[in-house]
Amino acid sequence: MKTPRPVYPTSLSPGSLIGAWRLMGRISQGSSGIVFRAQRADSPEAGLFALKLALHPRDPRFALEVELLSRLKHPNIPRLHDSGQWSGPGGALFPFLVMDFAEGLPLYSWAQLQPRTADQQMRVLAQAASALQAVHAAGGIHRDVKGANILVRPSDGHLWLVDFGSCTYRGAPVLTREPEPPSTRYYQSPQALLHQWRFLREPTVRYPSVPADDVYALGVTAHFLATESYPVIDEDAEATLEHEDGVAHFPELVPAEKLVPLHPELARWIRQMLSAEPAARGSAAELATGLALPADTEAREAAQAAAAQSASEQREEKQPPVPVRKHRSWRKELAATAAAVALIIGGMGLGHALREQSLLAAARAQAREAQAAAQESDTAAVGEAALQQPMPASEPNTTHDGIGAEVPKDPLPNQRQPPCKRPQVEINGGCWILVGNEASPCVDSTYEWRRRCYWPVFTSSRPNTTGQK
Repeated sequence: MKTPRPVYPTSLSPGSLIGAWRLMGRISQGSSGIVFRAQRADSPEAGLFALKLALHPRDPRFALEVELLSRLKHPNIPRLHDSGQWSGPGGALFPFLVMDFAEGLPLYSWAQLQPRTADQQMRVLAQAASALQAVHAAGGIHRDVKGANILVRPSDGHLWLVDFGSCTYRGAPVLTREPEPPSTRYYQSPQALLHQWRFLREPTVRYPSVPADDVYALGVTAHFLATESYPVIDEDAEATLEHEDGVAHFPELVPAEKLVPLHPELARWIRQMLSAEPAARGSAAELATGLALPADTEAREAAQAAAAQSASEQREEKQPPVPVRKHRSWRKELAATAAAVALIIGGMGLGHALREQSLLAAARAQAREAQAAAQESDTAAVGEAALQQPMPASEPNTTHDGIGAEVPKDPLPNQRQPPCKRPQVEINGGCWILVGNEASPCVDSTYEWRRRCYWPVFTSSRPNTTGQK
């Protein structure tokens, strides 16, 4: 009799059962987990959910993710519905958790679908900040905020902050002891990078992440959303850590508005979130409120006045004055680390910085291309809806009958045609964006091609968001 082949998480097929859940298809896979579409086995009419299964037995990171998600009830964060362990080959236990199915495109792919005004960009960023506000209020830190972990539903602009696999929270057990935090390098704060350089020869000194690191990562995300480029080091500054008068510091960044034309209000928020000093970035709560206001000056002032009037009417007693924040140079605060940094300037630290600079040079070139394209485009009007209002349903109608519709043989009306700009791909004479790594069957409004799901891209020019009224 032939021995059955062991079933591992990566080999699970649609129809497999994980606890009380039936798998319907694979959505994506990362280094530590694989995400499936799933239904309740006993009540499929309840709809689709997202089931995340560990790739490694007894992965302790899942316990942290479950704990933090269980504390969160927010419209921009998938709710936790279930968690448990699946028995794999040889009785190995693989943790899993079940959340809301967050339908949407990764943030940067959403931005590629059609031109986005400053108001639209600020509105989705406000939702992300609001989600982070809830995370921080619960004592948590996401630690991997980036475009790939922010999904936007094209039909109404609703945002989801996803993938809490790198999260931590106050009192959480320490799983790793190393200088580098579990986040993506380009999104790490100056403090996180400096910590790694400072403790290069002490690999067990763990970086203590703080909420301001999430805010900085959101600033990098906002910068890439608005400019299609990561933050760029100033051409007049050195590409390595400098050492002046015993003070260690990083080179200044080129303001985003110098890379591409930007609305002044959006540019101001990006500069604030990317401040070198953590206190100057503001809290997620401050960002959620400020970014939700219209970019247009008159509309913003009217909204601020209305909000102030409402708050005044609801306040029963006078609140204590907000203390004045003193902005000290973060370079002075880091003076104590200068000696440690100086040890690595001539060695591995310098080599690392130069490698970073070579990548930033490519980002500069990409930014210049984006600027040239923006200067040729027409000025687009700015929407005036606040965060509480749904985003205008300005997406072209891509609905179709049923789930799993195939990519049509000819381009859709007004669909962009080759050449297709990355990350777009050409299929049957039209430009399409892959919906993550989602596998068929595809959900409504997406199309199937070779067992993958795609969203159509439509023709339009990138708007100039400078001085929109």
